[in-house]
Amino acid sequence: MPWPVKQKAYDTVVRLPALHGPLFKGRLASYHDLHGDLEPTAALDLLTRLQLPADTPHLAELRSVLAAGRRNHHCSPYAWDDAVRSSSD
Repeated sequence: MPWPVKQKAYDTVVRLPALHGPLFKGRLASYHDLHGDLEPTAALDLLTRLQLPADTPHLAELRSVLAAGRRNHHCSPYAWDDAVRSSSD
C-alpha cells in the first residue's frame, strides 16, 4: 500500500504513545520486507515524532538508512550493514 494511503493512520498512531513501539517495529519490518517500500523522508519524520527509548534496538540504524534516502533493504542491500557498523563505532 502506498505511503500516502497509510499516512492518516500513522498520524493517528503518533498521538498514542502506547502504540509508538509497535509502529516502530512495523516500519522496521517494512524496511526489511521483500515488498517493503518506505518513503524515506516521511518515514524519518515519523520516527522523529515517536517517543522511543534511545536504546531501542535498530532505531539508530533505521534512522541512518532513511536519512540516506534508502527505501528498503532489497534496493540497497549493504546500507543496513553500513548503518550497523556506524552505530557501533
